[in-house]
Amino acid sequence: MRKITQAKDVNGNPVKRNDMVVTIGDHVSAKIADLCRENDMDFLLLKSQHQSYNRGVWHPADQVLRISVAKTKQTA
Repeated sequence: MRKITQAKDVNGNPVKRNDMVVTIGDHVSAKIADLCRENDMDFLLLKSQHQSYNRGVWHPADQVLRISVAKTKQTA
Protein backbone atom coordinates (compact mmCIF):
# COMPACT_ATOMS: atom_id res chain seq x y z
CA MET A 1 0.00 0.00 0.00
CA ARG A 2 1.33 3.40 -1.01
CA LYS A 3 0.30 6.43 1.06
CA ILE A 4 -1.41 9.28 -0.79
CA THR A 5 -2.62 12.74 0.26
CA GLN A 6 -5.86 12.99 -1.70
CA ALA A 7 -8.51 10.72 -3.23
CA LYS A 8 -11.91 11.19 -4.88
CA ASP A 9 -15.29 10.26 -3.43
CA VAL A 10 -18.25 8.79 -5.34
CA ASN A 11 -19.14 12.24 -6.79
CA GLY A 12 -15.55 12.97 -7.82
CA ASN A 13 -14.96 15.49 -5.02
CA PRO A 14 -11.48 15.46 -3.50
CA VAL A 15 -11.19 14.06 0.02
CA LYS A 16 -8.22 14.46 2.37
CA ARG A 17 -7.24 13.53 5.90
CA ASN A 18 -9.64 14.70 8.64
CA ASP A 19 -12.53 15.26 6.19
CA MET A 20 -15.90 13.86 7.27
CA VAL A 21 -17.51 11.30 4.98
CA VAL A 22 -20.49 8.97 5.04
CA THR A 23 -20.31 5.45 3.65
CA ILE A 24 -22.77 4.66 0.85
CA GLY A 25 -23.71 1.13 1.93
CA ASP A 26 -24.17 1.35 5.67
CA HIS A 27 -24.54 5.13 6.17
CA VAL A 28 -21.84 5.48 8.84
CA SER A 29 -20.35 8.94 9.27
CA ALA A 30 -16.62 8.85 9.85
CA LYS A 31 -13.45 10.91 9.78
CA ILE A 32 -10.66 10.02 7.35
CA ALA A 33 -7.57 8.99 9.32
CA ASP A 34 -5.33 7.91 6.42
CA LEU A 35 -5.32 7.39 2.64
CA CYS A 36 -3.50 4.87 0.47
CA ARG A 37 -3.50 3.39 -3.04
CA GLU A 38 -3.18 -0.25 -3.99
CA ASN A 39 -3.63 -1.75 -7.48
CA ASP A 40 -4.89 1.56 -8.92
CA MET A 41 -7.63 1.80 -6.27
CA ASP A 42 -7.80 4.37 -3.47
CA PHE A 43 -8.64 3.33 0.09
CA LEU A 44 -9.50 5.42 3.15
CA LEU A 45 -8.94 4.52 6.80
CA LEU A 46 -12.20 5.58 8.44
CA LYS A 47 -12.75 6.15 12.14
CA SER A 48 -16.44 6.44 12.99
CA GLN A 49 -17.60 9.38 15.09
CA HIS A 50 -19.32 7.32 17.76
CA GLN A 51 -16.32 4.98 18.16
CA SER A 52 -13.36 7.35 17.89
CA TYR A 53 -11.19 5.10 20.08
CA ASN A 54 -11.14 2.23 17.57
CA ARG A 55 -8.35 1.55 15.07
CA GLY A 56 -10.47 2.29 12.01
CA VAL A 57 -11.58 0.34 8.96
CA TRP A 58 -10.18 0.54 5.43
CA HIS A 59 -12.88 1.44 2.91
CA PRO A 60 -12.78 2.06 -0.87
CA ALA A 61 -12.76 5.78 -1.65
CA ASP A 62 -15.36 5.41 -4.39
CA GLN A 63 -17.90 4.12 -1.83
CA VAL A 64 -17.98 7.24 0.38
CA LEU A 65 -19.56 10.68 0.09
CA ARG A 66 -17.86 13.78 1.53
CA ILE A 67 -20.09 15.67 3.96
CA SER A 68 -17.62 18.25 5.32
CA VAL A 69 -14.11 19.49 4.68
CA ALA A 70 -11.52 19.59 7.46
CA LYS A 71 -10.66 23.00 8.84
CA THR A 72 -7.15 24.12 7.91
CA LYS A 73 -4.90 25.87 10.32
CA GLN A 74 -4.02 29.39 9.19
CA THR A 75 -0.60 30.76 9.96
CA ALA A 76 0.29 34.43 10.13
